[in-house]
Amino acid sequence: MTKPTLTEVIEASLFGIAGVVVELQESLPKIVAKGKSTLEPRLGMAKFVGQFAVARVESEFQKRADTTIGQIADMVSLLLGQSKDEERYESDLGSTGDSVFSEQDISTIADVQTPIARVPTDAGHLPITGYRTLSAQQIIARLDSLNQSELEEIDQYESENRNRASIRRSIAAKRARL
Repeated sequence: MTKPTLTEVIEASLFGIAGVVVELQESLPKIVAKGKSTLEPRLGMAKFVGQFAVARVESEFQKRADTTIGQIADMVSLLLGQSKDEERYESDLGSTGDSVFSEQDISTIADVQTPIARVPTDAGHLPITGYRTLSAQQIIARLDSLNQSELEEIDQYESENRNRASIRRSIAAKRARL
C-alpha cells in the first residue's frame, strides 16, 4: 500500500464533502418524511396528555386557592371580631364619603376604654371537624348530616363567636324541616 499524495487527499476530501452534500440534498426530504410519519402520532398524543395535565393542575390549584382565600378571609374576620355582614355594613357607610361620627362623638369614644376582644370558644367539641377553618358555605353544606342537638351546638357556637347570619339562617331552616 502506497501513501496517498497530497493531491489525492485534497481531491478525496473535496469530492467526499461535495458527495455527502449532494446525497443529503437528495435523501434529506425522504429522511424527514420518514421521521415525521414515525414521530408525529406520538408527539400529538404527548401534546394532548400534556395539555390535559396542565388544565387539571390549573383547575385543582384554583379550587385550593379559592378555599384558602375563603379560609383566610374567615380567619381575618374572626381576628377582627367582625362578621362579613358587619364588614359590608361598614364599607357601605364609608363609601358615601360622609363621616359617620361627629368630632364630639370621636372625642367621647376616645375617652371610653375599649373592651378586650372576646376570645372565641373552643370549637373542638363541635360535631363538624375543623369547624373554625371552614367557610360558611362549607359549614352549610354539612348541616344536613346533623341532628337537632348537633344543630343546637353549632347555633350556640355561632351566636357566641362569629355570629354568621347565613349559617344561623340555614340552621333555623334545617330545624324547621326536622
